[in-house]
This record gives sequence, C-alpha cells and structure tokens, in this order.
Amino acid sequence: MSARLTHPSITPAGRPVRFWYDGQPVEGLEGETIAAALAAGGIKAMRHTRGGERRGLYCGMGACFDCLVTVDGQASQRACLTKVADGQQVRSTQPAGTPDDPLQPLTPQPGAEPERRQVDVLVVGAGPAGLSAALAARRAGADVLVLDERPQSGGQFYKPLAPSHAAPSPADRQFAQGLALEKEVRAAGVAIVQGAQVWAAFSPREVAALIDGRACVIVCRQLVIAPGAYERPVPFPGWTLPGVMTTGAGQTLARAYRVAPGRRVVIAGNGPLNLQLAAELLAGGAEVVAVLESAPRPSPKQWRHLLTAARTAPDLLLDGWRYLRKLRAHKVPVLWEHAVVSAEGSAGLNAVQVAQIDTRGQAVPATERRFEADTLCLGYGFIPSTELARMLGCEHRLAPRHLGYLATVTQEDGATSLPGVYVVGDGADLGGSRVALARGTLAGAAVARNLGLKAPEPDDAAAKLHRAECFQQALWSIYAPPPVDLAAVPDETLLCRCEEITFGSVREQIRAGSDTLAALKRNTRLGMGRCQSRYCGVTAGRLLTEMTGRPPQVEQYFAPRPPAKPVPAGALGFEKPEWGGHKPAITPNLARPVEQSPFEGTLRTDVLVIGSGVLGSCLGYYLSKAGQDVTVVDRDDINLQASGANAGSLHVQLLSFDFGAKAQEGGGPAAATLPLGPMSVRLWQEIEADCGEDLEIKITGGLMVADSEAGMRFLEAKAALERSHGIDAQVIDGAELRRLSPALSGQLLGAELCPMEGKINPLRATYAVARRAQQQGARMLRGCDVQSIEALPGEGAGFIVRTSRGSIHAGRVVNASGAWSSAVGRMLDIDIPVKGAPLQMIVTEPAPPLVNHLVAHADRHLSLKQAASGGLIVGGGWTAAFNEGMRLNRAERESIEGNLWVAGHVLPAVRGLHMVRCWAGMNVNIDGAPILGEVPGRPGFYNAVTSNGYTLAPVTARLVTDLIVRGRTDIDISPFLIDRFL
Repeated sequence: MSARLTHPSITPAGRPVRFWYDGQPVEGLEGETIAAALAAGGIKAMRHTRGGERRGLYCGMGACFDCLVTVDGQASQRACLTKVADGQQVRSTQPAGTPDDPLQPLTPQPGAEPERRQVDVLVVGAGPAGLSAALAARRAGADVLVLDERPQSGGQFYKPLAPSHAAPSPADRQFAQGLALEKEVRAAGVAIVQGAQVWAAFSPREVAALIDGRACVIVCRQLVIAPGAYERPVPFPGWTLPGVMTTGAGQTLARAYRVAPGRRVVIAGNGPLNLQLAAELLAGGAEVVAVLESAPRPSPKQWRHLLTAARTAPDLLLDGWRYLRKLRAHKVPVLWEHAVVSAEGSAGLNAVQVAQIDTRGQAVPATERRFEADTLCLGYGFIPSTELARMLGCEHRLAPRHLGYLATVTQEDGATSLPGVYVVGDGADLGGSRVALARGTLAGAAVARNLGLKAPEPDDAAAKLHRAECFQQALWSIYAPPPVDLAAVPDETLLCRCEEITFGSVREQIRAGSDTLAALKRNTRLGMGRCQSRYCGVTAGRLLTEMTGRPPQVEQYFAPRPPAKPVPAGALGFEKPEWGGHKPAITPNLARPVEQSPFEGTLRTDVLVIGSGVLGSCLGYYLSKAGQDVTVVDRDDINLQASGANAGSLHVQLLSFDFGAKAQEGGGPAAATLPLGPMSVRLWQEIEADCGEDLEIKITGGLMVADSEAGMRFLEAKAALERSHGIDAQVIDGAELRRLSPALSGQLLGAELCPMEGKINPLRATYAVARRAQQQGARMLRGCDVQSIEALPGEGAGFIVRTSRGSIHAGRVVNASGAWSSAVGRMLDIDIPVKGAPLQMIVTEPAPPLVNHLVAHADRHLSLKQAASGGLIVGGGWTAAFNEGMRLNRAERESIEGNLWVAGHVLPAVRGLHMVRCWAGMNVNIDGAPILGEVPGRPGFYNAVTSNGYTLAPVTARLVTDLIVRGRTDIDISPFLIDRFL
C-alpha cells in the first residue's frame, strides 16, 4: 500500500522537497505539514516525554502538543501545523540550551509595543460558524476581521485540500461547500488571516493575538468566538502510543494532505464520522482492518428518529448508507457495540485488543478479539473549546453528554451573558456543521445590528437551525452509546498525557481527601502540561464524580488562564515602566461553595486557626506537635489562594524594592525581618525530614543581577546592610556571574550572591505540612467560612466563632488569613493594616537546564527560577487585577508583557520557549515586616500575618506557637508586634 492516497481528480501540486528528521532524509511536498510528510514516510514517533516514552500525532489540530518537534533549532513546533521546507533540520528532541545547541528565538525581536488594530467585528475561527458569521456581518456593512490558527480556512469540518495538492473541481460535496463559503466570504471583503494565534481575551473589546510571529492587540466593537471543538479523550492502556490518534487527525491527513495515517488502520468510536473516514481511506487505497462502533446497530425500533433524520437531512442519511455499503464491498467488518480494550506496542502501536461492550459500557467476558494494526483512529465525540469565552467570564453550564463538559450559555443567535460577545458553533456547544452555519449567520446579523447597521433578520437561518437541531438530536438518539464508566480503567493507565499522571495516582489522591480538581492539580500536576487540561480535565472531573458521588459543578473546573494555548514568550516581551513594591488592592471574599456537613452542636478547640494556607498549615503542625488541641478552618479549600498560587521562592536577601528609595517605611521593617529568613529555611528543611516527603527544597543560592553601574552600587549598599544582620551576601562581577550561571545575559555587569536562598515546591509543601499536622491530631476543616467572632466575658473564657458550618468555641484564635486578615480583625473591631496585592506568575514549557539559582533583578520586578519539571517560573511582583464578574484575580496583558521582557533581558533563552500558563496569586501587603503576637486589649486573639509568606511561614508559625504554649519566644519580636501601628 502506498502511503499517499490516490484519487482520480486530485494530484500532487507541491514541489518535492527533502528535509532531515533525526538525521535521516525524508521526502515531502511543498505545502504539506511536517506531520503529513512524516506519515507519508511511515514515521510516527515524535515528542520525547520526561519518562522516556515517545509520542506521535494525536489530535492533528494543534491542541494536544504531542507532535512537538524542533525545527531548525526552534523548539516545540507543532508538526501538525508547521509546513515542510527544503533543507529543514527537524528533530524529535529539544535543543540542549548550550552555546553549541542553543534555543533559537521563536519569533522576530518585537518592537516597542504590540501592533494595534481596530475593527468593527472580530471573528475568532474560520470554520463553518466563523465564516458564516463574518459573511452576514460584512454583508450588512461591518468591517470584519477573521483570525484562524490553521494553515487554511474551513476548520475541522471542511478540511480543505492543502496547497500540496490540487483538483480541477472539488472532489466531493463537503469540499465544494467549504470552498464556496470561503470564496463568498473573501469576495464580500472580509479580511481573513490564517496562522494567527489568538492567545487571550482580556476584555470583550481587547483580544491578544500573534500574527506572523508578532504580537497584535485587536480592539473590536463586537466579538464573535467560533473556536470549534476537539475530540474527547478515551483513555485505555496504550492510548498514548505513537500510531494512536483521533479520527479528526486521521481525516486531516487523508482529506487535506492525501496521506494514509497508517498501513493497517483500525477505527473506533461513536458516530458516522468514523464511517466516513473508513470509506475515504478505502477509496484512496488504504487498508482498513475494522470499524468499531460503541452504539448498538440501528434498528426499526428507532423508526421515529430515523424518520426525523430522513426528513431533516436526507443527504446526510444517504451518505451514511453509502459509507456502510463501501465497507461491505471491501469486506471491512463493522462491529457494533464494540470498543477498544487496549493498544499494544513498545515504540509504537502494533495491535489493538477489542471487545463487545454491554449496556453499561463494560467489556463482555470472552468476547475479546485482537487486530494487528499500526494505526488506531479514535472518534468518540467532541468537547467545545471554551477557553476564550471562559477567560472573558461568559456564563457556562454543564452539558451531560459523554464525560460531561462545559458549554457556553448562549441565546439562539450566540449572544452570551456579556454584551457584545457571541459564541457560535461547536465551540459553544456541540451541534454539528449545519447548526454552526445557521447560528453563525444569526450571530453575524446580530452583531451588525448592534453596530447600528441594517441587517435583515435571516428567517431562513432560523428555519435551517431548527432543521439542523432536529437532525442532530435524531442522530444522537440513533447512535446513543452506553454510559461512560471509568471504574474499569486500570490504575496504570495514563490519565494526563502531558504530565504522565496515571489513574492510580489520581485515585489514590481522591481517596486521601484531594477530592476537588483544584486539589488534584496541585497534588499531582494533572492539567499543568502544554495541552492545559484539554485531554484530562473532563476525565478527572468524571472520575471525581464516580468516586465521591458528588455531582459536578461549573466552579470545579480549572480556572481559565492565559494563554489559551502555549505562545512564544519572546513575542510578548515589551519593556514597561517600573515602580516600587507591590500595588495594593482590596480583594473580596473569594470563597466558593464547598459541600461540607454542619457541625453537631458547638465544636470545641483549644486553638482555632483561621486560614489553611501555608502559614495556617504550619500553625496546625507546630501547635499539634506541642500538644495543643488545634483546629484550622478555611472558607474554601486548603492551599487554594495565595499559598497555592505561590511561585515557591525561598528569599533570604531583601527584595530590590525592600531597600533604598522604593522601600516602604524607608526599608526599616523589611530589614528587621532579615534574621528570620535563614531560620525559616532551616525549619523548612526540618519539616521536610519530619514529613518524609520530597518537598523539592533546593538551596542553590540567589542571584540579584544588575545591568548598570547604579545597579551595582545599589547591590553593594544592600549587601552591606544584610551582612550587618548576619546574612551571608557578597557582590560578584560579571565574569564570576557568567561562571556561576552561563545562560544569563552577557550584558549583566554583576550580581549579589546569597548562598542561603533557594526554592520549594508549594504544590507539595503545604499539603505535606497539613497532612503531618492531621497525623498529629490537628483538625483541618474546609468550606468553613468565618462569619463573626465574639469574645466571651470573663478572663480566659475564649471566643465563640460562628462559621458557615456552625459555631466553634475556641480558647484562643489565631488570625492567619493573609491578605484577608484585616476583614477578620474587623470582626473584633481590630484595625489590622493589611491589604492584598494580586500578583501574576508565568511558567514556561519544560526547558533544558538553564538556571540553578533563584534569580532577581536590582532595578526591576523579577523572580526567576527553574522548577524540577523543567519549566521556568517567572514572577517578581507584576500586578494582577481582580475581575468582579469572574470573581477571581487574573493576569493583565501589560504585566505579562513587562514581566517577559525583563525575563528575556536577563535570560535570553526565554525567547526560545513558550509560555504555557499565567496565573494570579495574592501577596500580603504590610510595611515589609510581619504582624505577630497577641493583640493588646484582646487577650487570646493572635495575629500571624506576613508578606514573603512562603519563606517565612515556618518561623512565623513557630514564634506564634511559642507565644501560645510558652508565653514567650527565644528571639526579640518587638519589631513585629501590632503595637508599632498604634
């Protein structure tokens, strides 16, 4: 069998090219992707995982990031979207990041500011929904811009023929409809930009994109989001092997590039798309071994649904009959009520185990069959790409189909809960191409009317929409699969493809009490990879429901964070003005509903700690270790807000804005904290040993770099002050800096070296401390929102604390609620001068070893380190903002740009990496020093509040524990008492 599919009217049109893959020559056609050329050459293995496994083409649409290759030194290029070129050097491994094998910049050096474009209507996505919306809006007179990530317009449905091939006329009706729609849209005057990556939507009027490798900000009056959908994951043993891919990936190879996905192909899933792929492969000369359908064979009992389908879309019903006839003619078995049990192979797929399934979706004993195959295409339905709509705060609901997924709440014309934002097509909710076309037309007319243009009500679109929806419902009824049951998936099966997290490890965490998606993410790294939870989030959510019995909630899913997909970090770096310290802000109570049973009567405890972040957990640890009956309560979940979003730096030297002209209160309070840093780092090391867990504590030393003579003088003065407080600190020149950290910029003049600094994994440490505290007898109560505190009359009578779960009688109360400490203080008429400071953090994709130290900058906001996973964590105090509609803190575009500029200025290799995620945490804004101890006039009420909270959490907790248990501390804490503000 030839890997190139044949067709009587389609012929190669691209010029033959030769490129090298892992040192071997590969032939391709100009205009096709690297993935298509590799498939034509029989090559399936691409990305290398951290565990040493290989991955191959999976989604075929740039969503899974399993087909990553290095192209001419540029890392992490998606083979499914990157076109071949003559002489290309392509390899499956990442550059080493050394001078001999550097990470090449991914995009041109950006200018002073992102390009800004203004348009009436911005449409994101050039599939059926996006093109039809653009056409309707343009016909009414609107200025319309369409941005689409794929090489050609048409989306996943039309899949137009790539430039590598040509045909004198469209080869089938689907091709013809797509070409006709695109031609009509372009003729109307719509501007369509292909290969444009929309990476974030910061407001309904401001969308950030990458066009031709350059950052662009689109300012639009109306926004139509039509991102389409991606195929839902179906985990089973071996589903990550090279050769296992989605039906959509197989069809893209076949239709767009005329390449067979493999030599012997098994197709499995649910719905007629699988039959279409099988028929197209057979027509092109490929070998289809079998087609598995999880639904029962259609029968006369379904006559009502069959009649509806025949009445509303007879052509599609006829297509299905033709596909089945083609399969029968080629003697391809179609196995109804069958599914894949496992995929076998080492370096790639070589066999597929299948079995009949019952009405519960479970394999029927003694029905297993084995097919030798090198390719398995899986098509079990889709999940809407809701990332941009959720990023904006559009209302969403839970859709029950398949595993369950989030769908955007829209009106018939795609209008969302946000004025001027429309979401249409399968990116809002699943409905198929004809529903997408009709809703797109309605949305285009609606946005035109919003602009004051005359757009007639498209009555035919409403009628077409009704017919299409009736057909889709009938089709889903005809092809109704058994329910999904994950209980039978073996523990060793991977759940999260990116981070290589197994079902067994996730089940273990759920049984141990990590029974929310947020807790699973922090405890396992599930959902933190490049695909950003697309291929594990809904599965993990379904597993939680199955194991806990709790129905899923919209709020449980991972919060939407920019970028929508990984984006080259270097393209987004733009120099921004600097300022001193953190920008304070008031953030309201962010507690989400956590289902917890109320107390029986009044709960009694010696010490009540309010807040179960890292400081509250450390208090639970030390107080329980000292024999106290301690209860730690949190309005939400453990380690969720500031601590769970922390970057994990262990600071010992002063931050640059805690010294000199930018420092609060002249820098005195911050300087007073200097002796606490080394103490706290040593306590962290003791905690790690006591917990018996690897908290990834690395004391590698800290480097605060300078790129000017003024910066060097600043560092010399700062180091002198720090040494006077017992901190080991020295200033080194540029030559010594490059010896210690050769990847840092050669433009840096020197640095301050503080050997005691380092890093810790905050996703492990807080949970480990909390678990150890519980083992020692501490209670950790979540979903327990403190609503009032009343001091009881009489000496030592304690407090009555009323919470959302009932009343607690506490002998003493410790306020460890971080940025919200002032709100707790007000419950007892105590003025605690604390504010929040929402901050952003950025993480890149995994990189080769680049930096070992904790890196900061003398003049700019920067904190940079490399995590054990390989990702660079970039922060340093760039401000985030509270979004009232979404009820969360989120990153701002200008902060992302400024932060990445500084990071690239200090570590040039950043420009050769992709930003995977940007999130907002919360810093505690005081005067540079903690607030510790008992409050005068309020006996029994203690504060444990500190900025630089992750570093200082153990020492702060230890000091407050000493005050409670012993009535004194071994060090002078007078600089940290609240008295200094009175």
